[in-house]
Amino acid sequence: MIESELLLEKYRVQRKLSLESSSIREYLAKTRLTANKVAKTYGFSLHYAQIPNLGIQLTSTSLCK
Repeated sequence: MIESELLLEKYRVQRKLSLESSSIREYLAKTRLTANKVAKTYGFSLHYAQIPNLGIQLTSTSLCK
């Protein structure tokens, strides 16, 4: 496995957020807040796509199962 200071920090933060979160939704919310804090610290901004909640989409592959 490739290791660098950046990846080690990423893994540390992921582990910390995972332990602090009681659900995947909470984990994702905390991840987004943390990413925005880091972006602000380093003087850049993050832009997220606005994707409508369409639910689960059936594909031809899933229909054949």
